[in-house]
Amino acid sequence: MIFLLKTPKRDLDEEWKQLEIEKDEAFENRVNLMVMNGRSDVQAIKYIRKEKNLGLLHAKQYLDRIKESKK
Repeated sequence: MIFLLKTPKRDLDEEWKQLEIEKDEAFENRVNLMVMNGRSDVQAIKYIRKEKNLGLLHAKQYLDRIKESKK
């Protein structure tokens, strides 16, 4: 028997705090513009890793949160 636990979605501000990265509107806009102009998520993640000095997982989470907040 398999049990799946669904956790409630947290507030975006709380998730940003957990990631311990200050919101940087200018940087987020640059990343969002990259994605809108056809850059792949991989390229955006590489850019985030380089600029914010993050590991792969945190850079991916950062990108996901940027995308979610722009919806």
